[in-house]
Amino acid sequence: MPRALSQSEIESFRDDLCCAAARLFADHGFEGVTLRKIAAVLGVSAMTPYRYFASKDEIFQAVRMNGFRSLAERVEDARRAQADPLDGLRAVFRAYVRFGLDEPHLYRTMFQLDPPKDPLTAEQEHTVESSWTPLRRTLAALVERGVLEGDPRELAFICWVQAHGLVSLHLAEKLRIGPGLEALLDRMFELFVRGARTQRGTS
Repeated sequence: MPRALSQSEIESFRDDLCCAAARLFADHGFEGVTLRKIAAVLGVSAMTPYRYFASKDEIFQAVRMNGFRSLAERVEDARRAQADPLDGLRAVFRAYVRFGLDEPHLYRTMFQLDPPKDPLTAEQEHTVESSWTPLRRTLAALVERGVLEGDPRELAFICWVQAHGLVSLHLAEKLRIGPGLEALLDRMFELFVRGARTQRGTS
C-alpha cells in the first residue's frame, strides 16, 4: 500500500503533472495525449496520474485554469506597478504578450486547442473571467477620466484580439518578414490608444 502523501506533496506533484501535460497537449493536441504518455514523461507508473486526476479532461482543464490564474497574476502585477492608468494599460498589454512568449506550451493549451465538450464549472468560468479583470479595470479608469471612450468590455476584447494575434503569429513563426515583435507591439498599442481616444483625451 502506498504511503499517504501530505497536501504539499500532492500539490507539488499535481503542478509537475500539469507542466508535463501542457507541453504534451501543445505538441500533440488533446486527442494525441494519454495519461500513459504523461506518466512516461514524469517517470512514474501508468496508474499514478489517476491518484491525482480522474481523467484526461480533468487534467486538461486543470492546465488551462492554472494558465488563466498565472496570466491574471502577471497582468495584475504589471497594472499595479504603474500609477497612471495609461502606463498601466501599456504594462498590461506588454505583460500579456510576454506571458505568451514565456509560456508558449501553456498559452497554446489555453487558447489554441479545443476544450473537452463538457461545459466549464462555475468556478472555472470565474477563473477565466478573472483573467480579464486587470485589463477591464484599467480601461474603465481611462474611460472614466475621459482619456478613452467606449465600453471597457468591448475595448478589452479589441485589445485582447490584438495581443493574442501578435502572440499567436509569433509562436507560429510568421513574423520573420515583418518589423519584429517589439516594434509591432509598441505600434499596435499606439494605434489602439489613438483609435480609442476621446477628443478631450487627444494630446
